[in-house]
Amino acid sequence: MTGRPPWIPDEETCDQAFEMASRGLTVAQIADCLGISERTVYDKQNHYPQFLQAIKRGRSSGMDKITNKLFEKAMEGDNTAIIFYLKHRDRENWGEQYIEPVKEIPQINIMVDPRAINPTAE
Repeated sequence: MTGRPPWIPDEETCDQAFEMASRGLTVAQIADCLGISERTVYDKQNHYPQFLQAIKRGRSSGMDKITNKLFEKAMEGDNTAIIFYLKHRDRENWGEQYIEPVKEIPQINIMVDPRAINPTAE
């Protein structure tokens, strides 16, 4: 009895992987769409550089599109896009600064029972 035939990524599969990665799909989602396991995707990336490059180029392409769109929106005066862009591109000047809140120490009243200090005192 033979097992499942080996899955080998061909040019069409690489094109599909590129497209899916460019749309932001995770490796698990890409694997599901291709009908293989996530482990198989990682294994085949190690053995087929064209498959690895297709996913890498896809991710890069998608990131370029989104980055350009965000930049265009910021340049058009979209305040939300401007703030988001500045917070992430210039964190030192525009990032969220977490300031530790000042905690007030409550007053503590200590009462000492004289018997605890001197057990013979009554």
